[in-house]
Amino acid sequence: MIEEGFVRLYANDFASLAARAEAGVEVEALVQKRIGEARSHAALMDARKGGEHLPAVADRLVEESLRTSSRVVREMQDVEGAMARRRAFLERVAGILRTPPMAAKATMAVRG
Repeated sequence: MIEEGFVRLYANDFASLAARAEAGVEVEALVQKRIGEARSHAALMDARKGGEHLPAVADRLVEESLRTSSRVVREMQDVEGAMARRRAFLERVAGILRTPPMAAKATMAVRG
């Protein structure tokens, strides 16, 4: 069973990062770090509780991307542009979460 608190936690975190990015803060390193944390936490939750927690977070991010952000409406002059950038940011993160992490690269060369 998917835990709502887990989904809400990561969806809120990524929405906050989208707002920070819109404010001009460089967040890419934070996004990548949080994606890694979400992946490992989701694996733990799936093992303990069952369900597919990471796809649930991705679905929530897509839902959230379609909502109008009160922060954007309050603080931005170009509301339509800001909402489009927010939507793109959240959909990009959702896409990353839906994609399996890259397989570990071999560190040893094979000599022939």
